[in-house]
Amino acid sequence: MENSKQSAFPIPCEQAIGTGLTKREYFAGLAMQGILSNEGWGERLNQEGDSDNSLRTQIAKGAVRMADELLKELNNNSTTN
Repeated sequence: MENSKQSAFPIPCEQAIGTGLTKREYFAGLAMQGILSNEGWGERLNQEGDSDNSLRTQIAKGAVRMADELLKELNNNSTTN
């Protein structure tokens, strides 16, 4: 199974209720949390109108790109070690 689709918190199947987060989703959430922890983003996001969500979209897409790069690097390191 592709690394990005593996569960971030694997548990035995008999305990699983839902599918949970993938590693990609989890890493993207962590990246977004880090990006938004900068004080300036809160003010900028509040200034954005509800109809203009381009900044929100850029942040979300950036977080996913960061997650993808991390997974790619982790895959590269696992094949060289």
